[in-house]
Amino acid sequence: MGNSGIGQTFLPPENVDLCTLKKYSKTIRDNSEIICLINQQGDLVECNESFAKYLKFEDVDTVKIAVYHFANICDDNQKNTEKPLMNQIREKIGSAISGGGCDFPWKIKNFKNETLPCHVWFKPVRLKGGVMIQVIIRNRVTNTNKIKSINTSLTTDESLTSREIADWCIEEGVRITDSTIGYLAFVSKDQSFIHLYGWSNSAMNECGMINRPVKYETAKIGLWGEAIRQRKPVITNDYKKKNKMKKGTPKGHVSLTRHMNVPVFYDPKKGNIKKNHVILVAGVANKATNYTSGDVQNLKNLMNKMWIVFKKKYDI
Repeated sequence: MGNSGIGQTFLPPENVDLCTLKKYSKTIRDNSEIICLINQQGDLVECNESFAKYLKFEDVDTVKIAVYHFANICDDNQKNTEKPLMNQIREKIGSAISGGGCDFPWKIKNFKNETLPCHVWFKPVRLKGGVMIQVIIRNRVTNTNKIKSINTSLTTDESLTSREIADWCIEEGVRITDSTIGYLAFVSKDQSFIHLYGWSNSAMNECGMINRPVKYETAKIGLWGEAIRQRKPVITNDYKKKNKMKKGTPKGHVSLTRHMNVPVFYDPKKGNIKKNHVILVAGVANKATNYTSGDVQNLKNLMNKMWIVFKKKYDI
């Protein structure tokens, strides 16, 4: 791990309003994910305790002294002879800004000089005065174990809780559809209410609605309730376009450009997945290009598997 940043502190972003940055920085510090914020040159601007612990630093203040550029925590073995690490990072930043985000497998080197295989996601954050890049790092080994647990004979490791399974499926749904946010909601037996179970981490960072009520009347929710009412997947590739099914979005809700959700069916009498009763609805949003029938099938297959795992694990 490079130590050329010793004695440096986090570099203030050019032109970005510091009050706005301070508010967003608090969101990062309060998040349990491994997150940092960098500017468009790759300079480290902010991070949280999870980021510090992942790199084996004592605390955030220590990171501020030792690290000043994202490339300084990257494994040197990833160097392209024609493109130094800094240039590679800047190219990915450019891709994230132009495409609304990008993700890639990577290797991080921590303070103990240990190489950590991981998955990195760059997401542009538009603050007053400029654009920053939020970086989320996920342990590739952990995700691989969960994939194996879910897909192998549709059983799961006893150590995985229902929340861990659902959270992984939400994040995987976002990934396999090239989306930026996702959610999962369970439907009541009489189909009259939905219980919003969880959001993707990206949505939790963006949406001011996360801590609002999680129970909604099916008849009163807008476009995202159509998958339940129509009992079929619904794709909306132009969310800004007028649509009689939309009922507006509450203040603080994340901005949507595209949206897709799918219902999962379950027959409680026969104990199998069948078009009889909608047990849950899963949705994703803000893919850079139009959603397709292939996206529908991928998300549907994933959520059907998740429900089968739940049935077997909890004898539903």
